[in-house]
Amino acid sequence: MNAIQVLQPQGRLDALGARAVWNELEPLTHQANARVLVDLAETRYVSSDGLRVLMRASKAAKNNGGKLVLCCLSPRISEIVAMAGLDHVLEIYATRVAAERELETFVAPKE
Repeated sequence: MNAIQVLQPQGRLDALGARAVWNELEPLTHQANARVLVDLAETRYVSSDGLRVLMRASKAAKNNGGKLVLCCLSPRISEIVAMAGLDHVLEIYATRVAAERELETFVAPKE
């Protein structure tokens, strides 16, 4: 089983920040059965570009038999995600422990 890969973006996930995060996320999400945790505790802001990157990474992980989860969203980022309607699409956990537990129990689908 693949180890859990953790990414902790800091600052702003705007056009520039989102590009940098995608450059780190893309290779992780294209691994078969990847388990990726994005810890947003140090992220202050997420723009539409940042949301797009998170959605794209989640879809890429799923398409390759893996899973991507988010954790530790600030109230403001939670509000932005909810306003975009993505709180029902992205897997979000209040704590890193809860997110890690979810990924530890994740079983990749059979081919």
